[in-house]
Amino acid sequence: MTMMTNNLGSAWAGIGIAAVCVAVIGCGRSDGMVTVTGTVTYNGVPVENGSISFTPVDGKSAAGGGTIEEGKIVRGQSSQGMIAVQIYATKEVVKKNPTAEEIERNILSDHVPYLPAPYNQQSKLRLTISDTERHFDFDLNDKGEIPVGMTGN
Repeated sequence: MTMMTNNLGSAWAGIGIAAVCVAVIGCGRSDGMVTVTGTVTYNGVPVENGSISFTPVDGKSAAGGGTIEEGKIVRGQSSQGMIAVQIYATKEVVKKNPTAEEIERNILSDHVPYLPAPYNQQSKLRLTISDTERHFDFDLNDKGEIPVGMTGN
């Protein structure tokens, strides 16, 4: 019984020490990453689902990213500094002539990427992300135009 009491006491002491450390240090991340928020629209319509990546232009910091859900950046994480951004989104397209195997396996649609290359493979999107600048609204269009202020200038 004494052994069990000592183990419980040690566990509670460990939890207490951890709580004090969190209170003293705070809730900030120590890896230099910050949470990025914002919206993503395409031709004025929220992007239903997709992904976003944040890659430091200098190549010295960690890359980050997040998902896009119902037009909002979710779980977005990035290093600070000048960042290259890539945004991918797909839409579900019903197969016009599915094969017998596809019908049997219930594969009746494809997820097709639809954002222009200047937003992903040939991204020209550049942002400066900092502790105070980390909310961005991406208003994308079918012409591949880069939104004002997102060219890194």
